Amino acid sequence: MEKHFMIKLLLLIDTMFYYDREVLKGIKSKADECPFKFSIHIESIENAEDILSQQWDYVIADFDKVDRFDVISQLTCHVLIYSSYRIENAPKSVSTVTNDNQYLSCLALGQFIQNDIQNVTFYMDPSEMNAGWAKERHLYFKQHASLLDLNYVSNLQNAVSTKQFPLGVYCASDRSARKLVDFCTRNKISIPGQVSIIGTDYDDAECYLSDVPLTSIYLDPYRLGKKCLQVLLKAKRFNKLLHEKYQPKNVLNENTTMVDSSQDEIVNNALYFLHNNFHTNIKVNHVVDFCKTSRKTLDKRFSANKGMTVHQYLSDLRISKSKKLLRSSSESIESIALQCGYPSQSYLYQVYKKLFDYTPCKYRQNLTIS
Repeated sequence: MEKHFMIKLLLLIDTMFYYDREVLKGIKSKADECPFKFSIHIESIENAEDILSQQWDYVIADFDKVDRFDVISQLTCHVLIYSSYRIENAPKSVSTVTNDNQYLSCLALGQFIQNDIQNVTFYMDPSEMNAGWAKERHLYFKQHASLLDLNYVSNLQNAVSTKQFPLGVYCASDRSARKLVDFCTRNKISIPGQVSIIGTDYDDAECYLSDVPLTSIYLDPYRLGKKCLQVLLKAKRFNKLLHEKYQPKNVLNENTTMVDSSQDEIVNNALYFLHNNFHTNIKVNHVVDFCKTSRKTLDKRFSANKGMTVHQYLSDLRISKSKKLLRSSSESIESIALQCGYPSQSYLYQVYKKLFDYTPCKYRQNLTIS
């Protein structure tokens, strides 16, 4: 039926901004792929009376603009809202697409792990401190840094003054990243030798203004726009509300992080997953699923980057963590085995005997053993 008439699609977005214009382009591209025709309308929320007086088939709205709530809640057509962070108290009867800020932390932390950076922190410009997306990125980064056994530094300036280098800093935005670059440059702090910086959004204006080309997580608003219309059409087809997260594809490496020819986002993701889950009974196939690739591709790229297979890296990681706990704690061998992803104390004993020809107890008793 929809093939025989023009479908009215209303967009409540602000095309004065580059990001929103790219979202619009993505929506238009997805619309052009459909077998039916769309009539796309862009309206300002100030025209609420006119918007509500018309009949719409679909509506896509940027929910980061809080003034859209009253209008959206009165619409009776198929509506999707998108946001740069988790939506609380969303209007009923709408589908949602939200940025997966937890995944952004995964990308940044994976990059720092790959560069062997143990001290990490988060930075946001004072103008961003009340922004929901900035606070959410900060929360996830801090939580996951701790889970990965990295040293999260709460005070950036103190870390710099006490020379806790190398230091990895994930920034809420490219604006924050550029300002941090300026601070480091003024204070003769080496980038990326002493401080490694990752921004968010790959904002062309901020990148252009930065003295050092910015490494940044590319949110790709064009792809976000395509996903928004795709989810909305899917919700209509199955006659149910959908709530999906949007994950950016990659980190675009520039001069604010250590970069070489072997840098690889799949490897970053694998490292993040391994360090975050080694204590559970994960297998290589779980890493493959998380990285959304094939076993062959993962093994090839991981081996090229790290000089060993994923399986070997996981084994070495568990051994390293178990030795650390044996050295620094008085916990039982059984407890340490379980904390490091081994099914039992006896299994850990077998691993140590096979690899080192001594037991975990012997290692603890004689810490001079390498």
